[in-house]
Amino acid sequence: MAAAATRPVRDVALTVGVAVMLLLMSRWVDQPLTRALAANVPHWVDAVFEEIGDMGDSGGYIVAGLVGYVVSLAGLRSGWASRLHVALERLARCSVLLLGTMAIGGLITLALKKIVSRARPEELFERGFHGLGVPFSGDPFDSFPSSHTLTAFAVAAVIRQISPRWGWPALGAAGVVACSRVINLDHYLSDVSAAAFIGLMVAHYLAPHVLQEQHRWMFRTPWRWWRRPQGGTMA
Repeated sequence: MAAAATRPVRDVALTVGVAVMLLLMSRWVDQPLTRALAANVPHWVDAVFEEIGDMGDSGGYIVAGLVGYVVSLAGLRSGWASRLHVALERLARCSVLLLGTMAIGGLITLALKKIVSRARPEELFERGFHGLGVPFSGDPFDSFPSSHTLTAFAVAAVIRQISPRWGWPALGAAGVVACSRVINLDHYLSDVSAAAFIGLMVAHYLAPHVLQEQHRWMFRTPWRWWRRPQGGTMA
């Protein structure tokens, strides 16, 4: 009970600490690191990381989550439930956690992009400008946070929640995607660090409301044709 009571305080302290770290990083690390990468990264390395960065495209993960959720509900509605009920419920929960983490994290990231309006590294090299533009300026003033990194860490955080055994490898892969965004000069280090934190925290808070057995809201749908026949096991 005491641990549960102090958890919000710890999370607030962690968030404040991360915010301070990001401010220091943006002041002392981002520009020197970006200039060093621009001067020293070979073209072939840049090309390799360009391909790796594509792992952060959100479209495929959203489709996978939607397909998994629809298939699981269809299975629970049909005769599959008698044979695969546990697996289908698990698939539904995992799909909802993935979609929810990406949706909430994506909205937070989008709001910060619009409000903060940080110039991308290209502005540093083309005009010597490093800083903030007018809110809602749009591209190229949308560097903070990184959407690709948010996607990669949202997926990794979900994997860590549902299968701790694969959590660290997934986070490692997400870290490589984050590095690709910095190496390719698409974002600063603080941009990808903020996005990683958002993805991890959203999954952390959302997981108990999706994965715990007592929560069954994801199995309730308003459409009559989804409802399980009388006597079925679907909540």
